[in-house]
Amino acid sequence: MAKPSSVSRRLKSCITYLQMRDYEQALIHLFPALDKTAKRRRPKQGVGDRIRNFVADEEAMITAVATRNIFQNIRVNDVSFPEAIYKFGRTAISHEGELDPRLQFNDSRSLQIGSVWNLPSSYITGLCVAVMAAPENMHESIDAPLSLAIFDRKFQINELWGAKSEIQGVICKAFRNPNLFDPAQQSVATDRREDAAPAEQ
Repeated sequence: MAKPSSVSRRLKSCITYLQMRDYEQALIHLFPALDKTAKRRRPKQGVGDRIRNFVADEEAMITAVATRNIFQNIRVNDVSFPEAIYKFGRTAISHEGELDPRLQFNDSRSLQIGSVWNLPSSYITGLCVAVMAAPENMHESIDAPLSLAIFDRKFQINELWGAKSEIQGVICKAFRNPNLFDPAQQSVATDRREDAAPAEQ
C-alpha cells in the first residue's frame, strides 16, 4: 500500500469533519486534495480552469453519489455547478477563510438552486468520492478503517482509490443503463431507476 500523500491525508481530515457535520472545515481540507488531483489530470491548466474542469468531468458521479439522481449542465443565474464549487467554495475559502454565503450545505437532503446554492451535505461526500476514484490517485491510501456505501455496494475507503470505472459500473447497474457515463447519452437530469441505499459516511 502506498504511503499517504497530501491528497489522502487531506481526504482523511475532510471525512473526519464531515462526520462531525462541520462542513466548512471539511471543505477546507477537501479543496487542496481536489486541486492536486485536478493538477495531476491537467498539469498545464491554471488553478481555476483545472478545478472547474475536474468537477465538470465528474459531475455525473458526484450528483449520483449525493442524490441518487444525476444532474448535469445546470446553469442558474449564469453559474454552473463547477463554477459554484470553485467560485463560492474553493476561492472564497482560499481568499476569505470561509464559504461564500451563496454556497450552503444542509442536513435535510434538500436541494435548492437559485441565488443561493443550498446543497445536501452528501454533495461533499460525492466530491470526496470523485477525488478518491480519480485514476490519478490510484496509489493513494488512508490509514483508517472507514467505509462508504454507494447505492447497493459497500466499499472500504481504500478500495475507492482510482476505482472510477468500478464505481461507474455500480451506478450504471443501479440506473439499469450501461451507457450512463457515455457523454453522448448524458442529459441534464436522470432519474434513478432502481431502489438502493443512499451513500453514507
